[in-house]
Amino acid sequence: MLTLLGLLVKPAYAQASPCGAGAGNIDLGDCLQLSNGQSIASVYTDPAFLVNLIVRNVFVFAGILLFFLIILAGYKFVLGGKKGAEDAKKIATNAIVGFVIMFTAYWVVQLIKIITGVEILL
Repeated sequence: MLTLLGLLVKPAYAQASPCGAGAGNIDLGDCLQLSNGQSIASVYTDPAFLVNLIVRNVFVFAGILLFFLIILAGYKFVLGGKKGAEDAKKIATNAIVGFVIMFTAYWVVQLIKIITGVEILL
């Protein structure tokens, strides 16, 4: 505690909070807040929910990346001459292989869901 002009000033970190500095064994799920004021632990109660959320967003990101790789391959093919055509072929091949892997992974999960009857959030 500090004394400033005769007033007792208590630093913010000295508050008796389980999330404050110096508190041992901090549970980040209870300390971190979302923009609406809820704690992360109250919204994401199950780790599987968070994993499914991340995987779903990874599929979206991969789709956007695939789109831009196809555009890049077309650009190199049109403007790059003979060397550009070879580079475009490599980029397009890698993009298509990545799409096939993504597509296969999604459908394998869907087949496991159908066969086992387990509800997977994908």
